[in-house]
Amino acid sequence: MNIQRKCIELNRKIHIKIFKNNFLNQGSDYERVFTSLDVIEDCQEAIEEFINIPEENIPRRTTLYIYGVLQAMYCQQDGLFHLYKTLADNNMKKVNQLFELFELDNQIRLVRDDIAGHPADRNFGKEFYYLNKGGNSKYQFTYAGYNPKFKSVKVNLNDFIDKQRTFTHEILDFIAEHISTQIKEIKNKFKQVKLVNIIKDTDGSIQLINRGIINNYHLASIGVKDVTEKIESLKSELKKRYNTDSHIYFEDVFELTDHILLKITEWIKEGRIENNIQARVYMASLDNQLTYLNNSLEELDRDFVE
Repeated sequence: MNIQRKCIELNRKIHIKIFKNNFLNQGSDYERVFTSLDVIEDCQEAIEEFINIPEENIPRRTTLYIYGVLQAMYCQQDGLFHLYKTLADNNMKKVNQLFELFELDNQIRLVRDDIAGHPADRNFGKEFYYLNKGGNSKYQFTYAGYNPKFKSVKVNLNDFIDKQRTFTHEILDFIAEHISTQIKEIKNKFKQVKLVNIIKDTDGSIQLINRGIINNYHLASIGVKDVTEKIESLKSELKKRYNTDSHIYFEDVFELTDHILLKITEWIKEGRIENNIQARVYMASLDNQLTYLNNSLEELDRDFVE
């Protein structure tokens, strides 16, 4: 799988609700992660665009291409650093720590800073660099400068690109596995509680309400109370699992069930439940919503044990 595809897959993973709501809910974490992925992907496109240019089309002195590919690698490293820091280790302070962890030397960054950062004022005016005025090949060039002694540096961009590619793959693979582990931990925490069991056995309560419609049965209100309590318990459990105040996945369903149960309660209190054709229509709708919930919750329960 190439780097772009891995970024796309990671972007899908961070949008899994159980992960996003539990692990990307602090400050600007979510925005930082998805923009980091975007930067990593865009920079890889830029690097590959450079690779795909036929060498015969490269000018004899490739200053623009040198600056461009080095900057793309530099920005990609920044994206990888912020992705790793946000998702895996918030205590990491500097990109060099990431280099040490994944065994990449800092030459790419040093060369970029020397010639495309502040070459006439490097290291706060202590160093000065310039590109060789002679011809360069697509992947090799020389630059020189003073720090304060004169030095000359030969650079192999092909080597840089290979190292960067390996570095990027390793971090993206690590992050993918890290996200999967965190999702599994959340699922393990809640898998013992079956969501479908929270609202099961409502048939008896529904029958009490229907009997109220037929003959004003005095226990109809008990049926409404039982169904209401089970739905509220389900809402509470969903909020805990998905770490949100919204009714995850089931906003429309709960809006309907809440309205139905409220109206049935009003008709019972007002003594207008018996032979109420609207109540019969409402109960048919409630039955449909509960059936939908049961089927959907069975799917969610299976997801938590896989």
